[in-house]
Amino acid sequence: MQSVGMAIPLSTLYERLQWVYPLIFDEIVVRCKPPLHEILSQYPKVVHAISHAGSCGWIPPILALLRIAVQEGGQNRKALGIFHRLFYQIKLTRWIMQNIFESKSPPNFAQVIEAFKNGPVNDVALFPEGDNCILGDVYEIRPFRSPKFIELAVATGAPILITVHRGAEEWGRDFYMPSAMLRWLRFIQPSYVRPLIKNPVINLPLRFTRIPKFSLHASLYFPRISYDQLSSRPRERWFQLNEEAQRVKTVMVALLKDMPYV
Repeated sequence: MQSVGMAIPLSTLYERLQWVYPLIFDEIVVRCKPPLHEILSQYPKVVHAISHAGSCGWIPPILALLRIAVQEGGQNRKALGIFHRLFYQIKLTRWIMQNIFESKSPPNFAQVIEAFKNGPVNDVALFPEGDNCILGDVYEIRPFRSPKFIELAVATGAPILITVHRGAEEWGRDFYMPSAMLRWLRFIQPSYVRPLIKNPVINLPLRFTRIPKFSLHASLYFPRISYDQLSSRPRERWFQLNEEAQRVKTVMVALLKDMPYV
């Protein structure tokens, strides 16, 4: 477990972060089907697939879900912090990872599955859009970066709590990307080039605003595929996982569409 960080009780994590809430939120509202307290009491392990909404849009939903989970009886559940490798390369965010989430280095996927399946971990929160969050419209669900979160769920028999949110879209600023810069971007991050040709706007974490009303909409999802059905061939396995991930994305889009702008 040390190689992937510590499994932290939600009550402990909330105590470390509760000072942040008055600075960010005026109000947090949630709609969850079934009710979150039923999910937390019935399922010992849950994979949380959360929408992104901009480069820093992941922070408010994590904080909001943490508070609500503690209020709904999940204070003794333990969570594992898994973050983008970039956060371990920046001094400030590396300090946050190490001192708040007790995660010293980014784990590989095999370590995450092992920790979630056999360790004292109840909840793992992931953002399937990944760094695609900086491309396109922050009010929409972007393409998923990887379907691996599906394998994490089916390997442990855990359901997926799909969560979308409104209110964090302004956490970041959109900038026009000149076409001349695309040739340099091709060497740094080639996967960004094609989307930016279609829509040359990139969202950067350069603005943090107070959120008057932060809304969450969540629904429990059960994968249609089992772990035993996954192919041993990597390419075929990826297509199986991706097909299931697209079902999750369809649900995510529908949940977001059913939410008002705030």
